[in-house]
Amino acid sequence: MSGYPAEAVALYERGREAEGEGRLAEAEELYTRAYEAGHPGGAHRIGAMALDRGDKDLTERWWRRAAEKGHPESAFEVGYIEESGGDPAEAERWYRVAAEGGDRGGILNLATLIEKSARDEAMDLYRRAWDMGSDRAAFNLGRIYDADGKGDLDQAATWYSRAAERGNGGAAFNLGFVRMDQGDTEGRLASWRLAARLRHPKAAFSLGVAAVERGDEDEAITWFRASVQDVGSEHAARRLADIYRRRGDARRAGYWSGYTAGLGAYSTEFEAFAAGGSAAAIQRQDLLDEVVGLAYAEWDLDARTLTTDGRTYHGVTLLGSFSHLSKTWLWAWDNANLSPDRPAIAPLRAVRDFGAEHTVPELMAGGLDLSRFPDPGGAADTLAIAAGTLLGGNGVRRYSINGGDGSSYFHLDDPALPAARFDHTTAARLLMRAAEVFPAAQRAVVRGLLAHYGFEISESPDAIEGRSPTNGRLAAAFTPDNLIKAVSAERNTSAERNTSAEKNVSTGEDFSTGQDA
Repeated sequence: MSGYPAEAVALYERGREAEGEGRLAEAEELYTRAYEAGHPGGAHRIGAMALDRGDKDLTERWWRRAAEKGHPESAFEVGYIEESGGDPAEAERWYRVAAEGGDRGGILNLATLIEKSARDEAMDLYRRAWDMGSDRAAFNLGRIYDADGKGDLDQAATWYSRAAERGNGGAAFNLGFVRMDQGDTEGRLASWRLAARLRHPKAAFSLGVAAVERGDEDEAITWFRASVQDVGSEHAARRLADIYRRRGDARRAGYWSGYTAGLGAYSTEFEAFAAGGSAAAIQRQDLLDEVVGLAYAEWDLDARTLTTDGRTYHGVTLLGSFSHLSKTWLWAWDNANLSPDRPAIAPLRAVRDFGAEHTVPELMAGGLDLSRFPDPGGAADTLAIAAGTLLGGNGVRRYSINGGDGSSYFHLDDPALPAARFDHTTAARLLMRAAEVFPAAQRAVVRGLLAHYGFEISESPDAIEGRSPTNGRLAAAFTPDNLIKAVSAERNTSAERNTSAEKNVSTGEDFSTGQDA
């Protein structure tokens, strides 16, 4: 820019300032004057602003004006337009203008365009782009040297390794094949493990296949799961389902066979985790619902606050969001518009780490398709509330976003909010509500509530009983199918006990979910 007239540079800088402050009409006028005074960057910015408005024709006209004056970035854009339009000769002409001006994209695209006709020049261009920080350039050098395993494997490994060090998953994956061709089996697996961490779409699946070939089915399950959860591999989902089917585990086989088409049920691992905390979580939610409404709310992800109905609550964690249009859940840590290190998102690491330690798929995958649940929104509620139990605190609030097309879920951990306490008069209905959410894990529901409130637990095939010096007695009887048949609760003080403990079951009735486990 030092070669442009001083007046043009001044006008251009004033245009940037106006654009940054949202004074777009003024910015466009200043950019026009800058261009006319000899600064082609003004034309480029007018083109970019037109693109933001959706006016592609005006964008192209201004970019061509800037490119004709030698502006590298505009020359790249015009080259891309010509290449996309099927004119490689014109594309090459403009890419050369961009490359001569030092535009990295122009250098890369020129190299790719001429690679077959001018291999040596292309490789020089790739090295130049590599020196400018391009991992893609190193990948392409590795690919040229590789030549499908018939080239210079040492040079291929060098360049693939350099690209992988800069986060190129494709380079790490291809490096695995080079290592295999070099006879380095462990090097192949190490490269694929790196590629899997970089979420290359084929790496985890390939590691799963390699584990099957070694006869290590448990490791194969780990990698196939990662392939399904990280990149949505249907092949991996089928392989997982086949493994569980051979093992006689119909529930897990069904879960994974339908995973990529949309979940219609929770995983066995999620139910095992969530059922135990479900009754206490519902009780906390009931209490929170009484105190914190669902009116319009404002939140601050850095201060970790949520303000609604004129009151500000602290200790906020943004759990995630649910789209009512696509019926999908997105964890906040995987939201491309948010940093996982934001104060209100960072606590989610505990949820994700728990999911990894206990192999709970719903807590590990960044997004989940809940479309096959009978009530996808309710499934999202359950997912958020269950995750919130790992953070302690008070419970979860859901607020509408995007004009009602979505919902955001916030967990509160504010010591100023009241804490839930055990209540023997509501315990039976609390257990039954939780049992309706997790009908296949009703013993875990009962056991979890007793453990939460410090009961001493005894268990038999047809009953679970808990006794506590402070909370009295709580017992549940079960059918042979492990469905709750009846619940009884007694206060600790004998003077407060009724003659028949069964009269303390909320309405004095036996309860059954009426559902199959």
